[in-house]
Amino acid sequence: MKIKSSKTFGYAYRVLFAICFLASSLLWGQETLIDVSAAVDKSIITIGDRVTYTLTIDRNKELQVHDPGKGTNLGAFEVKDYKIFEPEIRGDRIIEKFEYSISVYDTGKFVIPPFPVAYLTSDTTSQYQFITAEPLEIYAKSILSDPNADIKDIAPPFFIPPDYLRLALIGLGILLLLVLAWLGYRYYRKRKENQPIFKKKVVRPPHEIALEALAALEGSKLLAEGKEKAFFTELSNITRQYIEGRFFIKAMEETTSEIVTSLQDNDVRSENLDFARKSLQNCDLVKFAKYLPGEKGATSTVLLTRKFIEQTMLTYESETGEDAPLETEKAES
Repeated sequence: MKIKSSKTFGYAYRVLFAICFLASSLLWGQETLIDVSAAVDKSIITIGDRVTYTLTIDRNKELQVHDPGKGTNLGAFEVKDYKIFEPEIRGDRIIEKFEYSISVYDTGKFVIPPFPVAYLTSDTTSQYQFITAEPLEIYAKSILSDPNADIKDIAPPFFIPPDYLRLALIGLGILLLLVLAWLGYRYYRKRKENQPIFKKKVVRPPHEIALEALAALEGSKLLAEGKEKAFFTELSNITRQYIEGRFFIKAMEETTSEIVTSLQDNDVRSENLDFARKSLQNCDLVKFAKYLPGEKGATSTVLLTRKFIEQTMLTYESETGEDAPLETEKAES
């Protein structure tokens, strides 16, 4: 019996190795029908943090895949939200992606279990086959950096400063409502009593007020009671108030000489100016020099004031008729 040489044995070994290599290349080069993978955006979280869990299905377009749905079987993790992406077609392959937002409310190491995907290989069979994605580990840690730290009480409510503009607008609105309510009540009462809602204020001419006050002063008992200073003080006030109303001079604040100067600036005639000067000077003598002119002196001083008023007062005359009043001066100042 002949033994083969080592050279022949080595050649046979090389042929066998080439056949095995070719077979393995053909086997691994064959494209898989479906592939499922899973991934997370982070593997270490704190309690309550959200993790994005992505499931990717890479399959042949001839396969039928059952929709994974909301992903209810994710272990201890709670699904907060999920999103389905549009399928991506690459030749005879379809890539589908499903994204889940999940969270866990405890500490420790947790495992997202293998995610099962059901599929059919043809239209003629109703028997689903399953393929699963790989399990993934997530570590949830406490929000406390120090494990021995105590949990503090919650912070007190934050004080919100008042909105002064809003409060002012509310107050203004309430005030406006009160005013409108008061006007409505006033309108109702006036209508019920058949009275005008708004009364017209009649402005009396200054000479009427002054002559009326002079008549009241002459009819008083001040002189009979020996109150000459009070009499002449009132007479001085009547003269000054008339000058203020007629010539718009601050006569109540000016001295007699200042009043005379102001009347001169208003082009009052010298005769009428003398009436005012003598009346005011007589009053000043009684008020400040304790001069007692008696009843005769009081009567003559009242007459001076009356003449001044009557010679400088304004009267109303009709220009063309009774319905066209025109304010004119009775006598030139």
